Amino acid sequence: MISDRHIEFFRQLTDSQSRLYAYILSLVSNPEVARDVLQETNLVLIRKAAEFEPGSNFIAWSFAVSRYQVMASRTRSSRDRLVFCDEVLDAISGAFDEDNEQFEDQLDALSNCMAKLPDSHRELIRQRYQDARPVKAIAEELGQSANSVAVMLHRIRKTLMECIEGAAGPSQAHEGGAA
Repeated sequence: MISDRHIEFFRQLTDSQSRLYAYILSLVSNPEVARDVLQETNLVLIRKAAEFEPGSNFIAWSFAVSRYQVMASRTRSSRDRLVFCDEVLDAISGAFDEDNEQFEDQLDALSNCMAKLPDSHRELIRQRYQDARPVKAIAEELGQSANSVAVMLHRIRKTLMECIEGAAGPSQAHEGGAA
């Protein structure tokens, strides 16, 4: 039987995948390496699941683990042309940590703004970005031209951006608050 503690751990691990990938990618700047490091990070996190304290900051903990995995990957690939020194890695990591709270606010705003969209628009966004379906395939399914679907997606993204910026307030919006 899986305990509530394990269920919570795996829920948070699953929910954090896109943020972990973005964090790792910011440190390694190579999508293939970032995917590999993400997998290594997931394995370490699963092995250390017993150390996870429910109610603690899972993201901070997982970022720390992933940073060590980035350093291990860096050591393994030290012959590559582009390898950040520890100081640059620390600076990028620190900047990512500082943006973490703002990211949470933006994620909440995005969720609220998505809920305001008509069902058909939410479904279109889901198909394009969550399911990673090509615009052409969506257009064929809808019986529309790829151009009209692309224009619709652009308008929906613009609506979402305006909604998120409105939720962030003027100070965050001017500081690049919308991602």
